[in-house]
Amino acid sequence: MIRFWRRDSSDSPVGHGELERFAAGRAPCLVAAHGFGGTATELAPLYDKIEKEGFAIDAALLPGHGTTVERLQSGTFEGWVNALRTRAQMAADNNGLVVLLGFSMGSLVAMQIASERPAWLAGLVVLSNALTLRVSSAVPLGLWARTGLPMPDWYVRKPRAADLEDATLLRTLVSYDRHPLKAALEVFRAGSRVSAVVGQIGCPALVLHGRRDRVCPCRNATWLAEHLGSRDVTVRIFEKSAHTIACDAERDEVACEVVRFMSRFDGRTTKSSSVDAR
Repeated sequence: MIRFWRRDSSDSPVGHGELERFAAGRAPCLVAAHGFGGTATELAPLYDKIEKEGFAIDAALLPGHGTTVERLQSGTFEGWVNALRTRAQMAADNNGLVVLLGFSMGSLVAMQIASERPAWLAGLVVLSNALTLRVSSAVPLGLWARTGLPMPDWYVRKPRAADLEDATLLRTLVSYDRHPLKAALEVFRAGSRVSAVVGQIGCPALVLHGRRDRVCPCRNATWLAEHLGSRDVTVRIFEKSAHTIACDAERDEVACEVVRFMSRFDGRTTKSSSVDAR
């Protein structure tokens, strides 16, 4: 049976509020994309801090997430990008400026949109970016991609809900209990696609990564900083954290970094003064 990792062992449905996060507030609005197979719970401590500071939040589920893992199996990168672009445009219509945030797979989605340089984009936050994956995932996916064959309807069970050093919040996470490999191949291929366009990203960027990340190598952060098209890039590596950094040992510091970044654009109504492209 395909199931969710849950907060507890009850059979009650996963609550809507645990899957998505929306909050009214001032600009810029944070429009966020969660990770592969995940939900807003992966970023909940960060959202709590941002909401407390009074910023608006739009963190909707990406297509195929928060329902059944079979639905995610047919997901595509284009579908995820289109969904986040629509949410961001709606947030811009209501709030003016938007800061895009992406975690893991969501980082690829956010960077693809940022490379399009929409007029409403104030800044970009990238957490645990998935431009490349650890060898244990990248090698088999890469070999399969080279065959040109369609991926069968296969799933790989996850040993636990997330890659964390500090397991305190592990039971608060809501995600699928396995990875659908067709969709995982979409993420793998998207890494190369987005790597080719990061030089077109001209807005200020905040790049955060955990040193102990066992899903996406830490070197992704430095590579990205060196290849972004913006001169305004801040990188921070969290020495005690693994992949799910917004819920890990240094989660308070992660949240503070994002709030400081968003505060730079507080009260602005245009992006012209916030972009410095090469």
